[in-house]
Amino acid sequence: MAFFSPKTSANYAIINKLMVPLTVALFALPATAAEISSLKQSVEYALQHNRLLAADAQTLEQAQARQDGAFGRLMPRLDVSTGVARTDAPGSYLGMKLNQKNMSAADFNPAFINNPGYINNYQTRVGLSLPVYQGGALWAGKRLAGHQAESSRFAHEAARQQVIYQVIEAYARTRQTFSQIEVMERAVSAANKRHQDTQAMQKRGVLIDSDVMDARVHLLRTDLQLQQAKNAHARSLDALQRVMGINGEVSMHANEEPRLKAVELTLAGAVETAHQTRLDLKAMQQGYEAADAGVDKAQSGFLPHVNLVAASEWNSSTLALKNRNTMIGATVSMNLFAGGSDMAQVRVARAELVSLEYKIADRKQQIKNEVSHAWRMLEEAKLRYQSETEAMKQSVESLRIKSLRFEQGLSTTTDLLDAQLQADSSRVSAIRARYDVIISQAGLLMAVGSLNEEIIQ
Repeated sequence: MAFFSPKTSANYAIINKLMVPLTVALFALPATAAEISSLKQSVEYALQHNRLLAADAQTLEQAQARQDGAFGRLMPRLDVSTGVARTDAPGSYLGMKLNQKNMSAADFNPAFINNPGYINNYQTRVGLSLPVYQGGALWAGKRLAGHQAESSRFAHEAARQQVIYQVIEAYARTRQTFSQIEVMERAVSAANKRHQDTQAMQKRGVLIDSDVMDARVHLLRTDLQLQQAKNAHARSLDALQRVMGINGEVSMHANEEPRLKAVELTLAGAVETAHQTRLDLKAMQQGYEAADAGVDKAQSGFLPHVNLVAASEWNSSTLALKNRNTMIGATVSMNLFAGGSDMAQVRVARAELVSLEYKIADRKQQIKNEVSHAWRMLEEAKLRYQSETEAMKQSVESLRIKSLRFEQGLSTTTDLLDAQLQADSSRVSAIRARYDVIISQAGLLMAVGSLNEEIIQ
């Protein structure tokens, strides 16, 4: 048979060889080439890929590196150097000769000393220095860097909470606008049917031209509201993808409804908790401790500095480790007068400390205001959701009644269209109120300082 011809079999073999690696490659695609469809997945992805959070993590890394550097300055320092020098300067010549331990009686001839010629000196040196006491500057620097690192850690955790809130808000708005599109699509369908019905009734002489015009205007406005809902959905989805840091490898579909654990806090309890848990306040408090250490560091300039030093060096006319010399000693130095610059540094450090005291007090008041506002907004959102839900039920029932009255000729087209418009508006308002509750819950938790992934159900 032609199907089993040698040419066909060869083609099949080639296709088979190409398909096998292609199939393996498809199954070997990374997990990131998947779809994200829930709030929990969105938050997890954002915490790993948000660009601003990643940039802030480098700030934390810098602070931790500075902390390691401050600790390293307390440790002994070991240096090694090697080099070569060539000179005919009489003083240098004699010094190199002595270091090379190669001095002879002929070297003291005045005529030779005044014009010794050139000498080569290869010197290798190993030096050890230990800061014994620096007026407390090094230990104060270590404290300062440690508090700065801790402040950066709290600030990074606060930025992390901010990202979680942004994802929750953007995800909720995406779901909200998607639901609004569904409502408006049904509204457009209903408006189109109303328009067709009025046209048919106008032809039968039941309605007049103005009724058809009113239905047409209602249809046009409903079409516009549908397009606005679609645009709002696109904007909210763009915002969600940006805060998540999606770069095209992941497909975003906010299909699942967002759900958060219930927030049960009194206003007084929320404020008290916030003053204990707010990470930005903890970061400022660590900054205050760092400033206090900065005062001690500045004051160390008035105290003596003591260092121990030890060194071994080798000097030779050729490249070799020969003629070893050793040295050990201690140095003591103290600044007696520096034109007032040290006192100025102390004043700067103390001013920064006092400034932070005022800023921390103001931040505590600001936190109280933020928590109070967030708590009231949540209570308002809950009440609005109940109100809008009831209003939606009433407007839908009103539409049903007016539709029946219209069919019986007891209601005008304008009354019916107004009822339809009110019902559509109530549905949209109820949807927004429902997601406002979720966003307000997240807002209160962030204001309190307790927002994390665990609150997502």
